[in-house]
Amino acid sequence: MPSVLDHIVLAIICEKPMHGFAISKELDADESLVTVMKVRRPLVYRSINCLEAAELIKPTKTEAGVQGSERTVYSPTSRGKAESTQWLNSIVEHPRDARIELLAKFVLRTRSGLSNTSLAKRQRNLFSTFAQEFKLRERSTDANTKLVARWRYESIDAMIRLLDSVIEG
Repeated sequence: MPSVLDHIVLAIICEKPMHGFAISKELDADESLVTVMKVRRPLVYRSINCLEAAELIKPTKTEAGVQGSERTVYSPTSRGKAESTQWLNSIVEHPRDARIELLAKFVLRTRSGLSNTSLAKRQRNLFSTFAQEFKLRERSTDANTKLVARWRYESIDAMIRLLDSVIEG
């Protein structure tokens, strides 16, 4: 199963075939992606290896590098395109994953010219269910349970407000 970083790298390759160094530069150059996740170059190459092993990308050509070494350009396979589309359209199952994964999806969807409204609505529906559960746990007589439930409720309520702003445009 690809990691969040693997999905980000795959989505970038789906935008335009690239070699690892170009992907790393793209991740550093896009301010919105940098604020979601700062990625070191070796991790980009590890993702490329994982994606190639999973047959989600394939080498399509080589280009001369600045320092003489050749760079391999990767393109998505048809399976890779489908996987990327599916991931970009899927909701995040747990609130703890929203900070990186959901924000990355929103940024990558925007880069690809896709609307975030439908994803935000579906995500809001799920997170509203979590919020109700956390609100109920606040009624606990145990002070620690109450405190944790309050923390989780406030956190997810902030996420819901952000999703509302995405939905409202």
